[in-house]
Amino acid sequence: MRLIDDYSHYHFILWNKNGTITCYDMMFLSFEFLEQDYDYILCLKFDPPLDIFNPDMNELTKSLEVIFYNDQNTFVILTQKKEAPLYQERHDEYIYSFSCDFHHFKKMIGQHSTVELYTGNLLYVLLNHIGNGNSNLYKIIVRQIPFETFEAHGVDHCDVIIPHRGEAAYLRSLMTFLNYLENINVFVGLDQFKIGQELDFRYQYPNASFYSFKPNPVGPYIIRNKLINEGKAKFIFLQDSDDIPCADRFERLSAFMIKNNVPLCGSHEIRMDYFNKTVQAIRYPKNVIAALKDTPAHALLHSTSAIERNMFYHCNTLSEDRIFANDTKFLYYSYFKLNKIENIDEFLYIRRSHLNSLTTSPITFAGSPIRTQLINQWVVDFTLVKLGVLKLEHSCLNYKGPKRKFESKRL
Repeated sequence: MRLIDDYSHYHFILWNKNGTITCYDMMFLSFEFLEQDYDYILCLKFDPPLDIFNPDMNELTKSLEVIFYNDQNTFVILTQKKEAPLYQERHDEYIYSFSCDFHHFKKMIGQHSTVELYTGNLLYVLLNHIGNGNSNLYKIIVRQIPFETFEAHGVDHCDVIIPHRGEAAYLRSLMTFLNYLENINVFVGLDQFKIGQELDFRYQYPNASFYSFKPNPVGPYIIRNKLINEGKAKFIFLQDSDDIPCADRFERLSAFMIKNNVPLCGSHEIRMDYFNKTVQAIRYPKNVIAALKDTPAHALLHSTSAIERNMFYHCNTLSEDRIFANDTKFLYYSYFKLNKIENIDEFLYIRRSHLNSLTTSPITFAGSPIRTQLINQWVVDFTLVKLGVLKLEHSCLNYKGPKRKFESKRL
């Protein structure tokens, strides 16, 4: 006999504004409720040991209503709150839960085959649909249950730095999401041999600054340094062109950095795995300085992070000597230059793990021999500097200026 609070299978909660709540507890996924008329839908499902769960449904639905009242075109990914790891990234729970406007949900379900919906991870199917710009849900946020309503106070303009190489569709989707956000200055560097018609969508965003770079590939670090020099905002946000920022990323992270006087800060990530078609929570240590003091492991994902402009230059900017892995080198160097490096205990970034990226390429994938060799060199010097037997400026962590020649042009 199953417990009433067993959420190892799908629970659909449907309700109207200030109305009654209807629950569908399903051993097998079905959409028998689609012909009915509701305002909102909430889907809850968790793997063990999170499946034994007894949320305050009234409180949860009211909190979600506040979000939808502010913008009904918001899609909310839901998981449960857990303690962050102490020393390095941790691959945590797979995620299945979400909430959104019921009519948006019905429309999305109608655009997918029965096989796709019933045999896969429903959240992955919907998130991929939304992430590719195929719906009117143009804002995605993540909440950890129980969650408090975040009061938006606005933020000064920040610079968003985006190097792009590869499929134009990813960049097109990213620009769609960014276009609905305020107080951001978007800088895009195109690392393409030819700027063809597939990138003509850039003309739809006259307030964004697009640059071309050559010879190709120059890599993301040359592009980031150049575009950061073009900006003026206090906060610099890094963003990969094939990923998706949560709608509250820039506001929440900058507010956290100001309140806690943190010059370099990242966040947890939601990872969309295109190989296994899953959605997973990846958490990072809250105190990165303490984590690196213990061991030089992977304690911050560079693309989730923001840094104060003056501190970016204080940390010597990004090394340009290769097209991959230099973010780790920058983090190790920053450890000795900054008093605080942290990760906010929130999910503000959706990372797509797919073919033909630097971290999945047969040559440069995470854990590849060439990456491992580089990181081992950096770890040795990091440890020696920490022990006081090697000066930072004499270590391989020190970046001595650009060695590669390149050209850039604003389009």
